[in-house]
Amino acid sequence: MALINCDKTKEMKGKLFPARPYEDAQIDKFYWSDNGWDYTMIPLLKPYQLTKLQGKEEWMLNTSASKNEISDATPIESISVNTIYIYGIQGERLNFENTEMNPKVYFLINTKDLNVIFFDKESAFKAELKKLNLPETFLNPDEVFEQYKNDPVLPWFPDDIKKRLEEVKVGK
Repeated sequence: MALINCDKTKEMKGKLFPARPYEDAQIDKFYWSDNGWDYTMIPLLKPYQLTKLQGKEEWMLNTSASKNEISDATPIESISVNTIYIYGIQGERLNFENTEMNPKVYFLINTKDLNVIFFDKESAFKAELKKLNLPETFLNPDEVFEQYKNDPVLPWFPDDIKKRLEEVKVGK
């Protein structure tokens, strides 16, 4: 006996598989998914995103898509996204031997040429930002995540993605 069109079956399906309006609108999951099995995430510029593992306090920036041989930057204290650039501050962290703290560093990612540059000196970092005409405005990843959870339209998303996300949000 098939219960395909039964109201109880539809109700159960709705509980087991809640509406996925962004998925139904065929918007790239990169721009609206905020978590995985054991982590939360914030999309930056595709394919870069910030992730936070469950139970951890620090945000990590996976840089494996870059042409440099760096897999991630952690902990991320603050971040900024502007046109093709992702940049910010990586806080102090233990060295590989867990014997001493490495100082904070500053990073700049060009998402078009997939290049990641790290700066030991804040002055060199700020000089590069000035040369590229990038603002020295930084965001706290925790605050960005709270905003993203409530409204998945982040200011640095491509205009077409922002428009489609807004349309789906209004239609909810």
